[in-house]
Amino acid sequence: MIIVIDSDKMGPDNTLRYKDPQTGDVKSIKIDSKYIDSIEKRMGLNNKEQKEAFRTTIRKIYTQKVTLGSEPNFDFMDNEKLVNAVIEVRLESDVAGQGSLIGALANRQNEECQMIYSKMVKAMLSNELGYCRTCATKTIEYFCEKDDEN
Repeated sequence: MIIVIDSDKMGPDNTLRYKDPQTGDVKSIKIDSKYIDSIEKRMGLNNKEQKEAFRTTIRKIYTQKVTLGSEPNFDFMDNEKLVNAVIEVRLESDVAGQGSLIGALANRQNEECQMIYSKMVKAMLSNELGYCRTCATKTIEYFCEKDDEN
């Protein structure tokens, strides 16, 4: 995970150059401002002051961990509100334009729908996303029920 303390290091094209702490190589990463904005909106952070206050809180938590001499191991999973917003935005973006995916996840009667469901669960169980099997299935159920309500 990359933690950016100072956005002054970001270029005009939203590209951040940083030194990889493991390899020492200088790398670039493009910051997706629309994605960050959608997560902040999902959290109810609708104006610049609210967003900055939240970001300041996250920076303080990270700084405290560094100052205490412990390994700076901040994980966004420490903040439940942020986790929920990321999950909802991510699932909505993954499903956007794929109305049949919700149907397949909700109704797994045929082989093709079961394969889609299995792929989704497998992706959620991967090390990158880190869901446990129960959390993955409950998240999919929640998302399908939420769509049914609309």
